Amino acid sequence: MRKEGKFRFLILIVILGVAITISSLVFAAQKEVTLIIFARGYTFNQDAPWKLAEQELQRRHPDIKFNFVEEGFGWSELRSKFLTAASGGHPPDVAQVDIIWLGEYVKGGLLLDLTDKALRWPEWMDVVKTFRDAAKWDGKIYGSWLNTDVRVLAYNKKLFREAGLDPNKPPKDWNEFLEYAKRISNPPKYYGLGFPAMKEEATAHRFFALLYSAGGKILNDSMTKAEFNSEAGVKALQLLVDMVKSGATPKSIVSGSYSDIDKGLYRDKFAMTFMTKTIGLARDIIPDFTMDKYMKNFGVAPIPKAPGGKWSTMSGGYLLCVPTKAKHPDLAWELISIATSADVQLKYTVARGYVPTHYSLMHRTDEYKKLDPYFDVILGQLPYAHFRPSLPQYTEISAAIQDAIQKAVLGVASPKKALDEAAERVNNLLKGS
Repeated sequence: MRKEGKFRFLILIVILGVAITISSLVFAAQKEVTLIIFARGYTFNQDAPWKLAEQELQRRHPDIKFNFVEEGFGWSELRSKFLTAASGGHPPDVAQVDIIWLGEYVKGGLLLDLTDKALRWPEWMDVVKTFRDAAKWDGKIYGSWLNTDVRVLAYNKKLFREAGLDPNKPPKDWNEFLEYAKRISNPPKYYGLGFPAMKEEATAHRFFALLYSAGGKILNDSMTKAEFNSEAGVKALQLLVDMVKSGATPKSIVSGSYSDIDKGLYRDKFAMTFMTKTIGLARDIIPDFTMDKYMKNFGVAPIPKAPGGKWSTMSGGYLLCVPTKAKHPDLAWELISIATSADVQLKYTVARGYVPTHYSLMHRTDEYKKLDPYFDVILGQLPYAHFRPSLPQYTEISAAIQDAIQKAVLGVASPKKALDEAAERVNNLLKGS
């Protein structure tokens, strides 16, 4: 019995040793975590949001060794890289998601339901209700807002002065808009208006602001049929066509990137354009940037409205989401909750010239104006903002509208015919949805 007892004791010791070794290996594995972030490149250009969020996460978990793999992409590349990684079963831990992709990604099973986590987050109710609702699909929450934006008219005061126009009186309606653009233009040196007409989302997005101002809509209320080919849509597209026909806008806008147009405003190539970044881009482009130089030479105003129409702008922005097969979903959400907190969002949105989504930040206009003197103009557009439909088919809907705008601008089809053809494509996409 004694030998048998000793034998059993030795076996127990061996088992315990193995268990301790396995536990040590598991614990060691938990001490080293790699978090992969797929986001737009510009989000890494300042401390907020990522550096500050990483520092705070590491402070909260000093026992974990983090390796943050940061992947910065352009808009279309972010989408393609994420879809490729997710379909291959190797998504990042955190993904920046354009609000227009939300329906598609959720329907494809690519994003985790974060409802429970979001509702337990103390700052969730500080997010403006419109944006809390926009972060949902079928009643479930799939992300937290990094930032939003609104489109405004950014204009070059130097080119206004050269044309004999008052630099402090930008156009208020479409008639003045066309008149000013034609009067300022001095091709090929510079043009009165730059707007995108290439195959990019920005092309459709800028058009939508004019569409809503004229009383139109993208789709009907049930989102089952196109409405952008209405009389309002035709008038909006005709305005852009008239800009090109009059020489106020070059036909070269059908190629390149919308960012070239935005940069062109600060390089004295365009007198006016619709923009979201304003102060952030100005800091990057204007040589020896100073606030006095910026205020003297550039302005920000509401987008001109249709004659007899409404003020209108478009709102977009990004959510930070956790992909379905993320390796570290809990830590990923924790990183997101820090990156989108009011404190970090304040620093990020001020640095980039974006609009915050927290109620508490909406009341801190003075802090934004210290770094963006036109922030009150930007914030003032929120009551007139519209969202694009967050449908799985939206990317294809937008592509059809981009094609229509390009055809009309190039003179291949009239605005009415181009929009009708696009509407037929969209209606076929929406059948059975």
